[in-house]
Amino acid sequence: MNFSIKRDIFLNGIQKTLGIVERKTTLPILNNILIKTESEQIRIVATDREIGLISYYDAKIVAPGKITVAARKLFEMVREIEGDVIDFEVMENNWVNVTCGKVIYKIPGIPADDFPEVLDVGNIEPLKIKCSVLKNIIEKTFFAISNDEMRPNLNGVFFKVIDGMVDVVATDGHRLSLVNVPLESDSDDNINIEGVIIPRKGVSEIRKLVEDGDYVDVCVMDGVYVVRKENTTLRISLIDAEYPDYKRVIPEKRGVEIQLDKNQILHSLRRMSVMSTERFSGVKIEVYDQRMVLTSTNPDVGEAKDEIDVSYNGDPLEAGYNVRYLIDAMEPVAENIVSFEMRSDEGPGVIGSTGNKDYMCIVMPVKLRKD
Repeated sequence: MNFSIKRDIFLNGIQKTLGIVERKTTLPILNNILIKTESEQIRIVATDREIGLISYYDAKIVAPGKITVAARKLFEMVREIEGDVIDFEVMENNWVNVTCGKVIYKIPGIPADDFPEVLDVGNIEPLKIKCSVLKNIIEKTFFAISNDEMRPNLNGVFFKVIDGMVDVVATDGHRLSLVNVPLESDSDDNINIEGVIIPRKGVSEIRKLVEDGDYVDVCVMDGVYVVRKENTTLRISLIDAEYPDYKRVIPEKRGVEIQLDKNQILHSLRRMSVMSTERFSGVKIEVYDQRMVLTSTNPDVGEAKDEIDVSYNGDPLEAGYNVRYLIDAMEPVAENIVSFEMRSDEGPGVIGSTGNKDYMCIVMPVKLRKD
């Protein structure tokens, strides 16, 4: 096996795989990527058995073949090389020479026959989704995905498409983030996705894929969520579980809506978060006389207090929240004014933007230490 490829293209192709290859595994080959020649291209494949990435790149093929090599070491080698074109050659005993000018790296490979099979999906009937739309959805939900391994149905986002509308939900039991936006494409409105759970790691890889570009093709087949963009196909095994009825968490009655300047409230919350530790991350919020008073008291660290002007109509309010949860919920709001719906009877807070109902984040209150 022998081919030449532009250094920047090769580096970018290897970098795409680094979030997928396993760092700690009992199967060493999962640390590797598969490189295989295909006509006037090479195919780079990475998998952890749950997620598979297949990408194609133009190259000058001298001799066909396939091999697997350690992804991170190969990335470090190519990153440090200064030159335009890299020669990649498989020698005897599966050793690989990576050459550019006077620089020669030698790295051991593992035969490709031992690599888990990752099938390309061929022709699909996809939904077309704007990269910017999918990126925005992920930014507004990813932070709320649960890390609790005892509740695997919460370890991802719930994704469905019905009649041209995309619903995405994430919750960890303490907060719930919900996005409902139009598909914004000319896809067939009859193509629906009834509701699937995409695991956290898969969502993270989708986020990298939609950082730029116009559209991605999306489909679900045989328990796998497929995302295709130009020369790259991402296959994600879905979580086989039932997602909780998230609509029961959404308050039926409206609370008191407070209008907040986004930058002002975020700066204030970050000042409160200085008092946070692993054991304590609460902030008390009092609203009265068109002002909001924020207080964070941590016996291990100290106390912080701040006050900002707000706009609302209603009686005085007081509630405690996890300060990090409030920051996470408000940061994705695109508008300059944040809508914060509070309740005084230990009901949840609801965060969104004024006049835009595409996004909401529900944050459950916490009980704070009494002075």
